[in-house]
Amino acid sequence: MTSLVHGLLLAALLAPAAAPEPTRAPADPSAPAPTRAPADPSAPVPAPPPAPATPPAPGVAPAAAPVDEPASEDISSAPATDSPVAISARVTPDPSQIGDLLKLEVTVAYPTGYAVNVPLGLKLDPLHLVSVEESEPESTGQGLRKVFTFTIQHFNIGEARTPSFPITYVAPDGAVQTAQVPSHSFTVTALLANEAEPKRQGEDPPISLSYPNNTAETAIYFTAGALVAGFVSALLWLRWRRRPRPVVLPPPEPADRVALRALDRLKEADYAGRGEFQLHYLMLTEILKGYLEGRFGIDALERTTDELRAALLRSEAAIAPLKPTEVIRFLQQCDLVKFARFAPPPSEAAAAVEQARGMVVATTPVATTGPKDHASKDRPAETGPKEQAVKDMSSPAAPKPVPESDIPTEPVPKYKEEDA
Repeated sequence: MTSLVHGLLLAALLAPAAAPEPTRAPADPSAPAPTRAPADPSAPVPAPPPAPATPPAPGVAPAAAPVDEPASEDISSAPATDSPVAISARVTPDPSQIGDLLKLEVTVAYPTGYAVNVPLGLKLDPLHLVSVEESEPESTGQGLRKVFTFTIQHFNIGEARTPSFPITYVAPDGAVQTAQVPSHSFTVTALLANEAEPKRQGEDPPISLSYPNNTAETAIYFTAGALVAGFVSALLWLRWRRRPRPVVLPPPEPADRVALRALDRLKEADYAGRGEFQLHYLMLTEILKGYLEGRFGIDALERTTDELRAALLRSEAAIAPLKPTEVIRFLQQCDLVKFARFAPPPSEAAAAVEQARGMVVATTPVATTGPKDHASKDRPAETGPKEQAVKDMSSPAAPKPVPESDIPTEPVPKYKEEDA
């Protein structure tokens, strides 16, 4: 009974209180709003929501949106209605394998007079941008068209999308604006997509090299030594090629040939026939002194007749069969013409040439044979050198020999111009 009373009292207390309104979950903005039937048939029915605008075809300028229809707000898939450029994109190849080089071709159609380009420092994360190529503008009849080719890579498998990025265009009045490139989806497959049961290949076994590797060390040392030896050899060879080479002079001509050739030229000059006796005898003594110096090594050209006397007497054995007295007598006779202005007959001047020739021929070395053209045309072929020398010295046309007692011991005074 008591419990019944308590239940009635509790029901009386709770009956007047109003039940709380149930809480509602927030409405999903993407879910369509529920439509309600109008209570009054005469009430106006609300208009349905506008359909989304269809994106224009690539290369064609978009038509202006009607005033009473709102434009689409998805800038990644279609250009803005107030933009004068139209952009489309595609990815090739699709599908591709992981790590392949993909081509993202962005085609931009724009009016004549505009300029479009890609912003500097563009990034396409999470894609890897390899390079960007830009084509020349092409005319479409209603404007221009330009293609930007982006070489990209993607290293994740599955479905992927290219990010939306801006393209900059410059109006004829210099205003710089941007338009968004729409995003494009593509598929990346794994390299083992066609393998039923892919297995990881095992690693190659390690190669063990003995240490120290004597063969490798020997080859290295041998190669290095060969290179160093070749380099040093090349330097030595170049230095040897560039060395100063000695000048090879021809062997000196025998003194007898030089003297005989000079006597032939003196005879052909015929100074005595023209009255130039001093020049004739001067050249004759120079020829004979030069022969004595070249043949016997006696310093005769720089000495006077008296100075030459002592040198000839010291070298009497060397100049045999010549006698020093005969040579001195011949030189003194020539000095009479050179310095005393003695004018001998032309025949005596010619005989003096032959007498000097006889001295040269008489002392010619036996082993040395001179050319045949050195022989005088006036000399008989059957006579030998010494016989011809004796014949020339005993010829009546030659100057008469002076006895040794008549040879002056004092030097013959030289002829001077002021004495004339």
